[in-house]
Amino acid sequence: MNNPNYQKTASFVESRFSDLLLSDDFALSRLGFNREELRQSSTRALLDIEAKAQEKKQKRQETEQEFKVYVSEYFHETLFEYLKQRVADPDYIFNELLNFEPELPKLFDACAAKASGVTHFEQIIANIPWLKSKFIETINNPPFREAKSIKPKVENLGLAIRYIGLDNTKLVVLSQAAQHWLPHSTEPYNTFKSRYWQYAIATANCSRQLAKYNGLNEVVAFFLGLFHAVGISIALRLYLRAFDTVRIAQMKDSLKTGRRDIEKVLNSLESDPIFISEALSKFSNLISYKVFEKLGLKYAVVAPYAEEIKDKLTFAQASPMTQVLMQARTFAQYKILQKARLIELDEAKVFLTNYKISNAIIGELNKVNLTNIKYTK
Repeated sequence: MNNPNYQKTASFVESRFSDLLLSDDFALSRLGFNREELRQSSTRALLDIEAKAQEKKQKRQETEQEFKVYVSEYFHETLFEYLKQRVADPDYIFNELLNFEPELPKLFDACAAKASGVTHFEQIIANIPWLKSKFIETINNPPFREAKSIKPKVENLGLAIRYIGLDNTKLVVLSQAAQHWLPHSTEPYNTFKSRYWQYAIATANCSRQLAKYNGLNEVVAFFLGLFHAVGISIALRLYLRAFDTVRIAQMKDSLKTGRRDIEKVLNSLESDPIFISEALSKFSNLISYKVFEKLGLKYAVVAPYAEEIKDKLTFAQASPMTQVLMQARTFAQYKILQKARLIELDEAKVFLTNYKISNAIIGELNKVNLTNIKYTK
């Protein structure tokens, strides 16, 4: 049985990671830090800092500021209801937010199916023009080709697949499909895209390693790790897209009822990372599950694992593949938070222990490159 205190700490650390995805400064500010304070006091206990941050939060400015807070909270209640409706509509997600092609489920299944051969992959990739172009470009550059090589470049798709092998082909096309689903812009949270991608790659690589360690399908584990957090990316895009839609509608309603004071405050509102972080925590796992469910995969079946994450099963309750994902994402989050100096040693021990990450598991994960995919030679 999981320790409730461990679960609480793990949940808190995961929320902090969501903050960090948005920006370093936001994650630090939520802990009562600014960068200068961090330099001067890198060893202060986080629990003490958090307690003081709560005290500081309670001392809100009165009158105009309190009114703005009230309007913002009411606005976000409406915004979250709007988001809830959008999340319940997978067609909207696929048609409006993802660069989705009907051939992608075939590609994902081909990667997971043991019987898929070169001809099968060639046919699928050829039907996705951007992927064909990107794939050919990739295999003609390092690590598959020496930078200063004078050998003729490979232009034929079938020959390209044979050149790097099926195992590498699967890793390449999966990572390129995942990149294709990245948002073009998440302004003003401009560091989100790079950090999200760092997290996705780290989780995918760790999942692959742990699947091998546990005798599970490595490609399915890699796919699940790479795409498991797609809901985070979509939830952020949903919030940013819905923000002005809901705000403008509320401004019009306020003018109709003669509440120019409310309309004025609404007009001054900007996207709020506190509410965005809440939206990521509230909707991202549900969105990921709905995406996998909508894909209708036959061989790369990962929707049941995403459903277990959505339903917040404990590590002991989860299936082996979900346990692999839990440990992989936890280790990836830990390493990224550690690099940003946003996790204390005692917290890290609890965080890792909550997901049964033993010294043996750490030993396996320390073999993993967290930034780049390891291809077979």
